[in-house]
Amino acid sequence: MTSSRRLFLNTMATFVRSVFAAGLALFSSRWILNALGHTDFGLFTLVGTLIAFVAILNGVLGGSVGRYLAFAIGKGDMLEVNQWFNTAIVIHTILPGILVLIGWPIGEYCILHFLAIPVDRVNACVLVFRFSLIATFVAMFAVPYIAMFTAKQKIAETAFWGTLQALLAFSLAFSLSYANADRLLVYTMGMVGITVAITLSQIIRATIIFPECRIVRKFWFSREHIQELFVFASWSLIGCLGGILRNQGTAILLNLFHGPKVNAAYGIANQVATQTGIFAQAMTGALSPEITAIAGRNDRQRMLDLTLRASKFATLLALLFTIPLFVEMEYILNLWLKTPPAYTAIFCQVILLSFLLDKITIGHMIAVNAQGRIATYQLFVGGILLCTLPLGYLLLKLFNVPVAALGAFIMTSIGCAIGRVYWGYHLLALSPRCWLTGVFGRCLLIAIPATALSALPHLFLPASLPRLVLSILLSLVVTLGLGWLFGLTPAERNYVTHSIHAVLMKIRRLDR
Repeated sequence: MTSSRRLFLNTMATFVRSVFAAGLALFSSRWILNALGHTDFGLFTLVGTLIAFVAILNGVLGGSVGRYLAFAIGKGDMLEVNQWFNTAIVIHTILPGILVLIGWPIGEYCILHFLAIPVDRVNACVLVFRFSLIATFVAMFAVPYIAMFTAKQKIAETAFWGTLQALLAFSLAFSLSYANADRLLVYTMGMVGITVAITLSQIIRATIIFPECRIVRKFWFSREHIQELFVFASWSLIGCLGGILRNQGTAILLNLFHGPKVNAAYGIANQVATQTGIFAQAMTGALSPEITAIAGRNDRQRMLDLTLRASKFATLLALLFTIPLFVEMEYILNLWLKTPPAYTAIFCQVILLSFLLDKITIGHMIAVNAQGRIATYQLFVGGILLCTLPLGYLLLKLFNVPVAALGAFIMTSIGCAIGRVYWGYHLLALSPRCWLTGVFGRCLLIAIPATALSALPHLFLPASLPRLVLSILLSLVVTLGLGWLFGLTPAERNYVTHSIHAVLMKIRRLDR
């Protein structure tokens, strides 16, 4: 299979899975909110922030492992791929144990003595934290196996496992309202069980289909590989620490200033942004290992082309969903949740805007990680993200309204976007003018008229299902139409057309 066709198939498989999983997740959130209530739903979101550092570290190490695996695959050195895998296995066996031993008492101390939690729910929150920490430990151990799927560009298979997990989570949400025990604990244990089962299945599957996943003891303690992996991961962690403070730190600030019910609104807003982000990840998830493999082959021009394409395609895919969501947020939340917590709509809109600002330069982030020189880049971008928490605290002190904390999101997202463009030029010689005209300008040309026409029904229709449907249709037609005409270059239109034709021909041959 050619590289272009594989990219197209991977993207479509991930996109279809994303649409399906997002629909299930967003629909089931209504059942979960009604079953748990605003307070318990907010507490579930809040307690999740306590294991955020472990989860983020998991993501950092997973991205680092995936980078080195894909780079070695790009060079065609399968022995080196196996060496990196065995190094990662050792790290992801020892490190999770250490983090759990340290994080367990610290997390419980925060629940008992620091966070604003109703007295009668403290014991339940402690159990939620413990179960969540177990699931995170299993997920960290599985990182090298799951990273191999991505590095080998087996995106369609990861899409299958993601779809299965979404179906099981949907079934759990549906049955939650029938539970007679403490529903917060039932939901937590159910989600942990689903996560562990899917993760173990992926580990078993990877050991069967990938020869590179065999355990070789002599590769376990390669000082050179461990040092290189940790140096790369350490610099990546700086940027991710900013992400923790921006997301989970804001949740803690909101809890301290305004209590757990505001955390429920913030948790729903993050769900909306997360599910929207999955759509954009359909493109970047397929392009990221390809960009890294191309970097391993030293094909610089193709890497730069894919870098700009990743930012543009991720943003265009995100616009398909963020525009109608942004315009009709109030009505969608009322239709979805019946009685959403206060501030939910404005939280969702601000986080969606911040999310778009991040996606417009996502290709720069992938390319910088692929080429490996990330120290100064992570210091700069991570430093901007680290400003989110003190800035959010200052805004809450000055204005004392929950939405003030999210003003820091927009400010730091703008700063990060500018920083990625600068370091893309400094480290990769990626022209800012090419990004401005080829990505930002094209996306803005589509976003403004699509948003304006999507909001047009507000002038002559009351909030209703017909108005929502009309807004969505207008947004989709304008975004797709302008995206095809002005968002894509002639070469990209030919690429999409030929890829679709190749897939249809393959389907016809299978039918015969």
